[in-house]
Amino acid sequence: MKTIACFDVGGTFIKYGVVNEEGDILFKSKFPSPKENCKVNIPKLISEKTKELQKEYDICCIGICTAGQVDSEKGEIVFATENLPGYTGAKIYEDLKRLTGLESYVENDVNAVGLGEMWKGAGKGKDTFVCMALGTGIGGAIIIDGKLYKGVYGGAGEVGHAITNEGGEPCNCGSKGCYERYASTSALIRQYAKRANIHEDSINGEELMNRVRNGEKLAVEVYNEFLKHVVAGLVTITHILDPGLIAIGGGISAQGKPFFDEINELFKKEAMPSYAERTKIVPAELKNDAGLIGACYAAIQNCCK
Repeated sequence: MKTIACFDVGGTFIKYGVVNEEGDILFKSKFPSPKENCKVNIPKLISEKTKELQKEYDICCIGICTAGQVDSEKGEIVFATENLPGYTGAKIYEDLKRLTGLESYVENDVNAVGLGEMWKGAGKGKDTFVCMALGTGIGGAIIIDGKLYKGVYGGAGEVGHAITNEGGEPCNCGSKGCYERYASTSALIRQYAKRANIHEDSINGEELMNRVRNGEKLAVEVYNEFLKHVVAGLVTITHILDPGLIAIGGGISAQGKPFFDEINELFKKEAMPSYAERTKIVPAELKNDAGLIGACYAAIQNCCK
């Protein structure tokens, strides 16, 4: 049975493991992401860890999911923020081929989560659905007819930068009024801190949600406004794509059934009736393993046949 070395590159840690062609994780661990010259250091670290894994496993190829904009055909990082300093322009495929001799495939992290959920998670058995990561920002993966839809230039799924409030708050993308400025967990914290007249760093999402569930008036008011923003985006996505299923991961999804009950109830009120009845909004199932499993699936489909 084929085994794939899989890596999930984030701004704080790089998770890695060995996944077989049936999606079973045989081993997993993590190590800190480099803080400088990521263009060189990330491929170097991936190659070193792969060589360590080869001592125990018969690795056939490497699957990588990563933060940043990715050119999967070339295996390169088109753009990355300073969460991974000096990462833009990294030629991951080329470097790993030179350093390990193995084929590799590189995919955007949220796209990989969508592939993982399609293969082994909430989207299993579904040909078409949308997967969203709702955390510090908002990302999306669009699955149509069992395939990841990337658009003409590979940038499809940037739902966090759909403009839902024209002329609204400035976004770090350079636009104003983007969805993630209102419907991300960082937006929820920012709005609460502003109205409570406290510093954003003095409260985290978990503590804020505890205040919501304990009935604190301001927390409940801000949270209800947040839910409206989240649902407004979900309704727009549904009216455009008619996906039938939207799976949501990220920090807020840890709130579980109460959160999803609230989202579905409000969604049914706001969406057109025909869409409201046939669209389910559910939690993503694979949690922290979604990236590794999705990276494995992408590698199997593209470079480990």
